[in-house]
Amino acid sequence: MRSKHVPGDWDKIIDTVRKNYKGDFQDVRREIASKHLGIDPKKIIFINHHRAHAYYAYYASPLRDKALILTADAWGDGVNASINVAGDKITNLCNFSNFIIGRLYRYITLILGMKPSEHEYKVMGLSAYAKSKYYQKALDVFKKLMYVDGLEFKYREVPSDLYFYFRNKLEGFRFDVIAGALQQYTQDILTDWASNALKITDTRKICFSGGVAMNIKAIMEIAKLPAVEDIFICPSPSDDSLAMGSAYVVADDFFKDIPLKSLDNAYLGLDINDTEDVIKQAYSNGYKISRYNPKEAADMIVKGNIIARCVGRNEFGARALGNRSILANPQKLEIVKTINEKIKSRDFWMPFAPSILSEKADDYLVNPKGLKSPYMTMAFETKPSTRGDLKAALHQYDLTTRPQVLERETNPQYHELIWEFYKLTGVGGVLNTSFNVHGEPIVQTAKDAFDVFERTGLDALVLGDNLIQKNEQK
Repeated sequence: MRSKHVPGDWDKIIDTVRKNYKGDFQDVRREIASKHLGIDPKKIIFINHHRAHAYYAYYASPLRDKALILTADAWGDGVNASINVAGDKITNLCNFSNFIIGRLYRYITLILGMKPSEHEYKVMGLSAYAKSKYYQKALDVFKKLMYVDGLEFKYREVPSDLYFYFRNKLEGFRFDVIAGALQQYTQDILTDWASNALKITDTRKICFSGGVAMNIKAIMEIAKLPAVEDIFICPSPSDDSLAMGSAYVVADDFFKDIPLKSLDNAYLGLDINDTEDVIKQAYSNGYKISRYNPKEAADMIVKGNIIARCVGRNEFGARALGNRSILANPQKLEIVKTINEKIKSRDFWMPFAPSILSEKADDYLVNPKGLKSPYMTMAFETKPSTRGDLKAALHQYDLTTRPQVLERETNPQYHELIWEFYKLTGVGGVLNTSFNVHGEPIVQTAKDAFDVFERTGLDALVLGDNLIQKNEQK
């Protein structure tokens, strides 16, 4: 669907450029952008894809000491992995065009009957159900391809076509075994690579960006390396954040006197400004409307109601962090089925995640290095003694979790809601999943939120300062 911001003659612009340019594709993009924006083509500059990934990984993070910066993805400007070191400035050490993991995950996603470049996270979620003793033979298939030698990637075999190569080699293996073997192979490659890079660069801290950095289980394994003192993954480290990375590059290159600040939070989107009309519609439709009270909302969650929250500016990226979230009691395992059947329509094997109060995070997470996780960008193992508190927000097989560890100052209103839930239950977190129906974008506006509220099994909606309830809530 064409965006409302794209001019009506967009197709003509593209056709004209295609006819007039038969050379460098960068010239084609410059011409299209200049016509679309109505600016001089000389004002348009290009930032290298992986350089933008690297600058976002480091400057958007809170790390400011010497750090190793890794980037890895399927492809971008002729590169699919890079190693950089940050100190007084960011220095690029080496780039690679033969890193296979990003493309491999794409093709295995297709082989397993899912959508490539979209459902890779489902393959990762599925992988935990495979026991290692069953996927060893499938893992051997992957190991015959690429391996790490120092900082470089080398090949034992170079297939002419990755898709058909693996489709033939993996024929007869179960779907979960294939997923498990791929995830283990990914973790082995990345931990070997990161370990060697840390040693060679004499660094102890890591930033990581690019699509492969979305693999939260691999990040968890990298974090376990003895040489790692700290690791931080910024929100949406895939191509979503390239514009911010490019801005950091330009600022660093041309405005050296301006300090580059890290992200304080990920609430970078649009604020809701259409609540009044929605409240009127909710009233006319017979819903109960009251002034939002965090104690009342927390009590509803305790009783098993499923509440959506649409408050303030929406989050940047793929992870809902409380402002566009669906919330539920993580103690109630049966609520997973309820959310999936009545609201989200997600694949049954996919886990939910929690928002956990920073004051209580040590009660639940195995985190001896005190790593920060404000953006749901890495996984953690959990403590057996308290797993029952968050059982609906853990991966149901390996009992890991991908938490948002919430500091009070980051989102005071959301923190207050979870704190009220904690006062009622002794549990310092809630189940938090994105406010959308599976396959649809996360809601942005009050109208979007009310639409999903009406056509799903949500019990209540926190909309700004209002609480909208259906009559059948518990």
